Amino acid sequence: MSFIAQASITLPVSAEAAFDRLADHESWPSWMPASFMPVGPSAGRLRVGSKVRVRILGSKVPVSIRIRVVDRPREITWGGGVPGVFLADHRFLFEPRGESSVEVRSVETWSGIIASLFRRTLLSQAERVGKDQLGALARAVTTGR
Repeated sequence: MSFIAQASITLPVSAEAAFDRLADHESWPSWMPASFMPVGPSAGRLRVGSKVRVRILGSKVPVSIRIRVVDRPREITWGGGVPGVFLADHRFLFEPRGESSVEVRSVETWSGIIASLFRRTLLSQAERVGKDQLGALARAVTTGR
């Protein structure tokens, strides 16, 4: 059994500009929200197979996520966990809306027995983090911060 948390935002920049900002892991400490903070060394530009560590919602223990898809300017996907037990995939989809506008969708899918047991809590937390990330991305691409 799996479930999905979603959020979206339309930004006044090209799909390439929004994608490039999210793909620049080195810049994350300057703009990612407190609910999703990178820890450890920079991965530079995200690449398939890269691993990054983050603290989600202020957790004391950072989690490792593996970059699974980097398809400029359409999609960045990362995820982690143990299949069948607790697995999350977070997709950012970039859909152009004209020449200088893009809709960015955050789509997080959870699956596994532990995810099912904590579905309600995980769903609300995933929606919050996704909205936080999109809001931070909007500020980063429109103000440079």
